[in-house]
Amino acid sequence: MPQNIDSLLRAYYTNLSEKYKQIADYILKTDHFDQSLTIQELALDCAVSTATISRFAKALTFANFQALKMALLAKQRPTDNPLFHEISSTDNYLTMADKIFTSNTNALKATRSLLTDAQLQQAVNYINHAKRLNFFGLGASGIVAQDGYHKFLRTTIPTVYNQDYHLQLMQATQLTVQDCALIISHSGQNKDALEIARILKERRVPLIVITSFGNSTLANLGDVTLLSISEETNYRAEALHALIAQISIVDSLFMMVAVTNGAQTEQSFQAIRTEIDRTRQKGHQQ
Repeated sequence: MPQNIDSLLRAYYTNLSEKYKQIADYILKTDHFDQSLTIQELALDCAVSTATISRFAKALTFANFQALKMALLAKQRPTDNPLFHEISSTDNYLTMADKIFTSNTNALKATRSLLTDAQLQQAVNYINHAKRLNFFGLGASGIVAQDGYHKFLRTTIPTVYNQDYHLQLMQATQLTVQDCALIISHSGQNKDALEIARILKERRVPLIVITSFGNSTLANLGDVTLLSISEETNYRAEALHALIAQISIVDSLFMMVAVTNGAQTEQSFQAIRTEIDRTRQKGHQQ
C-alpha cells in the first residue's frame, strides 16, 4: 500500500528546500493524478527539472519516480472532514470534545498511513536482538519515553530510562552495537536530543527515531525513523497531537515484540502480575 502522500509531505515540508516545497505545494493542491502521468509532465507542471523530481522522490524516501507516482495515484479527494479541527469560542463543550476526539483519531490514521512493514520489521529486529533497550526523550517527549519504558519492563529485554538529561548522556556512553536505543523528539532538532544521538552514532548503537519532522537532523540519524503526524491549531500545540501518535507507535512496537516472543513475554507478564497481586493482597490485610 502506497504511503499517504499528503501526510508525508506535511511531515517533511518544514525541512524541504524551496524547489522541493514548490513540488510539494503543487501536489498538495492537486486532487487527482492521471495514470498516464510521466516524470516530464510533473516536472513541467511544477516548473522544475526532471532531475529535481527524481531527487525530490528520494528525499521523501521513495526509491524512484515510479514509487512516488504510485503514491500520487492513491491520493483521495479531499473531504469536508479536515485532519485537525479548529475549536471556536462559540462551540459548546461537547462540540469541543467531539473536535478533539476527531482530531486525535485523524492524527492516528495519518500517522498509521506513513508506517511501512519494512520499517516496523527492522525496528522490532533491533529491539529483539538488543542486550539492553534504552529510551531517550526530553520534555514532552520524555512522557513517551517513560511510557515506552513502563511497557517494555513487561518483556524480558533489560530496559532503561531516566528523566535527567545528564543521566541520559551517561547512559548513552554505556551502550554498544549489541544494544538498541529509541529516541523521541517532536522537532528532531532539539540540541540535547541531537547530542545524545551523536554519542549513540559514534558508538554504533542501532537507533530508532520517532519524530514529527521528516528530513530533520535527528530523522536522518536514525537507522529506522518513524514519523508521527501533527499540526498546529490556535488552541492546541502541535506537539500534543504528536504525543498521542508517538505513544501509539511505541505501543505498536511493544505489542509486536511481545507477540514475536510469546512464551518468554507470557512468563514475564505472569511474574509481574503475581508480584503486583501479592502486594495488593498485603495492602488489604493491613
